[in-house]
Amino acid sequence: MASTAVSELVFFIVTLLITASAVAVLSDQTFHLVDGMKTSSQKTSDMIQQNFAIINDPTQIPYNGGYVFYIKNTGSVAFAFTNTSVSVLIDGNIVTGHYLTFETQNNTGVLYPGQVGEIIVNETLTGYNSITVSLSSGVSHQLEFEV
Repeated sequence: MASTAVSELVFFIVTLLITASAVAVLSDQTFHLVDGMKTSSQKTSDMIQQNFAIINDPTQIPYNGGYVFYIKNTGSVAFAFTNTSVSVLIDGNIVTGHYLTFETQNNTGVLYPGQVGEIIVNETLTGYNSITVSLSSGVSHQLEFEV
């Protein structure tokens, strides 16, 4: 009888240890899941706060030393508006160097909420084209236009 009680006690203790180990593993996985959700929601929040729109009329792109594209900051935070923080693609090809100029109010290189900046693309374009503008945060918009 005593040996039965001892073996039941051993089984009970082993069961408690296995249960505690399972709880620890599940708690760790839950922590990683919550941390991943927090990171993902922070990135989504940043993308919502750093939003913009290309506000040109796609049938009438102005030309002033290059094709002028107007970018309006529709987000709630300012973002850098320079050739190092914004990527521009015309028909899928990246535009860099002296073919690209960024202009902001007071030439600060920052586009504040509600402000409109200009991207001037000095390339030869004909017919239907598309421009894709991407911020360093990953926010990207495209406009198909005709020149």
